[in-house]
Amino acid sequence: MRRHWRTGAGAMAIGAALAIGGVAPPVAGAAPPVPAVKDFSKPAIVILGYGLNPDGTMRTILRRRVLTGLAVVQSFPQSPVIVTGGNPQSGNTEAGQMRKMLLLLGIPDDRIIVEDRANSTVQNAQFSVPLAKQAGTSGIILVTSTTHQGRADGDFADAGGNLLATVSYPDGKAGVNIAQFARDAISPFVALG
Repeated sequence: MRRHWRTGAGAMAIGAALAIGGVAPPVAGAAPPVPAVKDFSKPAIVILGYGLNPDGTMRTILRRRVLTGLAVVQSFPQSPVIVTGGNPQSGNTEAGQMRKMLLLLGIPDDRIIVEDRANSTVQNAQFSVPLAKQAGTSGIILVTSTTHQGRADGDFADAGGNLLATVSYPDGKAGVNIAQFARDAISPFVALG
């Protein structure tokens, strides 16, 4: 009798834990969950802006973002490049300056989409996600700096972007850089945002 009581109590405890935890017991014959597949057939490469110098020239962080993006752009020759950032200084926008640098680096003008109205990361996402969709892309590869990556990933996810991966240039403290590098490395395989 004592053994039946323990078995019954154990079953009730497991049942309560499942009910409280919201975990459904396995169903016989149920198919295993299908892992999400990321489609890198034609991603949009989105390079995020960074404030210009008062004379309208690019700050070091922005040049490094463009150079980091260049490696991604060269890896996906079928993909458009969206440069995003407004905030004009001396008649130049962040996106306009990034476009000029990419042209100097040999990227054809017909691959570059200029989004030069955004004045924040939220607007970078809100304005770039529709451009990526209009270009018929399979998702977005985001290019930014390590200290900016977490916020940028969240803003692009909130804007409805299909974030495939993020590549960031190390610009912060060593601990931040290491954590973001690890996130960069796994981002093609897991959901971000």
